[in-house]
Amino acid sequence: MANVMMNKPKNVLREELTPEQQVQIDEYAGMGNDEMDNENYVHAIGWFNKALDIIPAPQENWEATGWLSAAVGDAYFNLGNYEKAIRYFERSKLIYGAEGSNPFVLLRLGQCYFHLSREEQAKECLLSAYMLEGKELFDDEKVYFDFLSSKVLL
Repeated sequence: MANVMMNKPKNVLREELTPEQQVQIDEYAGMGNDEMDNENYVHAIGWFNKALDIIPAPQENWEATGWLSAAVGDAYFNLGNYEKAIRYFERSKLIYGAEGSNPFVLLRLGQCYFHLSREEQAKECLLSAYMLEGKELFDDEKVYFDFLSSKVLL
């Protein structure tokens, strides 16, 4: 899984989680990452959601919600459930905001829209990811880079 924690949100309220909450979130997220590494995406979703359940309301005020939502979205993406993946990536994108846009989230959103034949949205997200991270973000994503380069001059 790509590093979803880079470009952390800048516009999120940052009250501190308690040390106990942080330890539990890290533990569950680690178990989710282990499941992702083993391609057990359904189990990964369960662990990431357990971590999300620890975050106090309103969850949108917490940085951890951004990267955990992206992790759940990535698991759904790997399962081919692009509609559900979009819901989590859009939530993550909202939390990261325009100033802290996350190239991985934008890439995955673009890929989801691509697979759902929503070409304009795919182009917008992929182009935004490209502008933030450059061509190297697409090193293992040739089909998406080819799609993007057929729509815009790179």
